[in-house]
Amino acid sequence: MKARPCADKTTAMDSLIEQYYVRFNDRRLDDAAALLAEDVVLEHVFFGDGTGRAGYRHIAASWLAAFPNLAFTLEHVERRSETIREAFLLATGTHRGVLHFSNYRFEPTQANVSLHVRELLDIQDEKIVAAAATVDFNDVLSQLAMPDYADLRDRLRRIGVLSEELTAANGDGCRQREVITRLGNELDAARRAVRPHFNR
Repeated sequence: MKARPCADKTTAMDSLIEQYYVRFNDRRLDDAAALLAEDVVLEHVFFGDGTGRAGYRHIAASWLAAFPNLAFTLEHVERRSETIREAFLLATGTHRGVLHFSNYRFEPTQANVSLHVRELLDIQDEKIVAAAATVDFNDVLSQLAMPDYADLRDRLRRIGVLSEELTAANGDGCRQREVITRLGNELDAARRAVRPHFNR
């Protein structure tokens, strides 16, 4: 019987965490924000840091701008300390808006994606006082990085032609420099075709 208060506390924390994501999925963002402390500290790998309930609404709006039909499935929760829990989530939705992440930019692909998300939640006095979310970036790259195949094929053809021109210009320093300049431009363009998410 002495263990019951701890068990009750764990149950209450699990229920709060579940409601946190259910309310987001139902687009009851004000109700979800009500589960946060007024001075909550938020860290998000995609959408930056924020504080307070306004910070939460900004992060939620950023998710929904990129994935309007986004839904979180809570897969399981692990206890990290007396107050800290780690939530393991599957985020599913259609990529219909631009997704900015650090130096990356993912234009809308209309792809239906499944992203693995982990969020550390510090819960005290029945409120979330801090949350830090990370996303598996390999998921993002594999599902949203869409090379421009037609452009890449064209660039590779041009690079092949320039390679032959460079060989033919052997001994002509002026001509070699001109070809190398053009070759550099084509190599840069080919990189952008392979990794369009690096473009800004």
